[in-house]
Amino acid sequence: MSVHDFDGLAKKFKKLSDEGVSQILKNIAEAVGETLLNLVIDEIDKQDLIDTGLMWNSFTRGEENNIWEWDIDRNSITIEVGSNVPYARHLNDGYTIHKAHFVPGYWATNGTFVYDPRAKGGFMAKPRSFIGRHYFDIAVQQLEGGMNALIMKRLEKELGRMLS
Repeated sequence: MSVHDFDGLAKKFKKLSDEGVSQILKNIAEAVGETLLNLVIDEIDKQDLIDTGLMWNSFTRGEENNIWEWDIDRNSITIEVGSNVPYARHLNDGYTIHKAHFVPGYWATNGTFVYDPRAKGGFMAKPRSFIGRHYFDIAVQQLEGGMNALIMKRLEKELGRMLS
């Protein structure tokens, strides 16, 4: 490698030390968060868990019911991602219906039940337990398996962007 513009290179290194490192780390954390959300959506789709877009969309950054929260302090950058859809956790972790209750809605022509709080019809949900599908946990495991490679790839990209 030959460098002919030492002053320009020194300016790039100064910029990198002043503001660049924290921005690079933030960009990498953002890429990891986006990747996790995409893996969650892929797993929901692969397990064929839903037929409406409410929960699926809640795992899309910027959409209604999406969680995307930053916590940046001097020692760490943390990003919390997920969904605020109430049943998303139940579907992941499993749940038990302890007491029979009425669920308003109707049956679509394809045989699936459509929840509609304004419907006059519906069905009685009887006590029983449902096993969790662990779609979020599976996505996290997939991310952990390739996280180092993802971070290194993003680091190279960010450093290349800052130093070019």
